[in-house]
Amino acid sequence: MRFLERLFYYRSLERKLICITLYTTAERMHSMKLALVAVITVSVIAGLFLLNSQAMQANAQGNVTVSQSGALLGYGGQIFGLADVSTNDHLTKINIASDFLPPAGKVFEVWMVDGNYAASGYPLSLGQISPTGTLKYSENLVYAPTYTDLIVTLEPQNDKDPKPAWSQSVAGYWMIPPFGQ
Repeated sequence: MRFLERLFYYRSLERKLICITLYTTAERMHSMKLALVAVITVSVIAGLFLLNSQAMQANAQGNVTVSQSGALLGYGGQIFGLADVSTNDHLTKINIASDFLPPAGKVFEVWMVDGNYAASGYPLSLGQISPTGTLKYSENLVYAPTYTDLIVTLEPQNDKDPKPAWSQSVAGYWMIPPFGQ
């Protein structure tokens, strides 16, 4: 009988040891996950800070052309198209591409908007997206980094109203620095 008692005792000890080991392992893994999240967060913030400061320095030293590309996002995060933007603070080039076609009697019009806090909210029309789904814009602006967003609206064909139909916005792209200054 002593043998069976010892066997049960060792098995219960073994179970306790396994539970303690599993708990300790889970606790360490949780700590490692938190540390990993902290390292990634600090790295991303530092990278954004460095990119922003490098762009600002290059800009201050002599109007270096800065480029950015991204997705024009519509409702629910659906990708409406792609935007490619470059500027040296004055000469601004924007290329838009989309697979979407407007309904009959309508056009997609692209706007560059000054949407900063306490900004003017001024929308500058870049023109309509062509029937092939592209828009190419190249102009010498006084100070392009004032603008913060690209917005695509659905407008009536031959629209006489110079303002955007905000209620018919179909996509947007938030521009990163040097835009938004």
